[in-house]
Amino acid sequence: MSGLWASVPGDPSEAGPLAAELTNAYGRMVRFYRDQLEMSGPEADARARGADDTPEEATADLARIRDRPPDQVSWFDLNRVADRDPKVVADLWQALKASARDELRSGHRTARALDWDGRPWDRARFLAIRDSLRADYEPRPGMEAALVDLAAEGYGDYLAWSEQLHMQAGTEAEIERNDLARHGKWKPQRIFSAEAMAESARMAERAHTRFLRTIAALGEKRRTGPVYLGQVNIAPQQVNIARLASEDDS
Repeated sequence: MSGLWASVPGDPSEAGPLAAELTNAYGRMVRFYRDQLEMSGPEADARARGADDTPEEATADLARIRDRPPDQVSWFDLNRVADRDPKVVADLWQALKASARDELRSGHRTARALDWDGRPWDRARFLAIRDSLRADYEPRPGMEAALVDLAAEGYGDYLAWSEQLHMQAGTEAEIERNDLARHGKWKPQRIFSAEAMAESARMAERAHTRFLRTIAALGEKRRTGPVYLGQVNIAPQQVNIARLASEDDS
């Protein structure tokens, strides 16, 4: 199997890991056919490899795999294609990596990690922050682009927690006004409300600090090359790797 991946354009070091993923996917499917569908060993092997498909079925199977969104293509899908046409599976792998690069460049990769089960509006708000920072810094691909994404994340979190804090404080103030109007006296703040507001304030402050630290790291990167984020040292060698990767992408 590794010989197949040795022909894939790009990093030769991918051959071993990719071959292992395809082999594992094949093994899992063989066990499923054998244990759950009670097929014999040869029958399970043929089904897993698609060896018992007609040419028409094989063509339709490949079309389905090619038409799937990139994040829905499985290792088993690639394994079936690899058994039929090594060149096609190599092209599919390169297409998956190109889609992943596009997702990262667009900011949607970072946004998706932050807005789990979010609305389109939440995604658009994050990208608005990111676009604003990118317009200011015009980051180069690689490390600088990653730092801008981190800064956008920090600022977005700061706004979200600040909004949460003001909502909590406003709600508590409204309760106090109602109590004063109804009973003619002010009641002490409820302990759980005070704790919730204090936590929101702490989270907002942490996000603000993270934002400022990332902006400072970006400036440091442009001045000297190495970047220091707290205890995380991005060494010159790693920066060079990121730069080479960005040049390959372009």
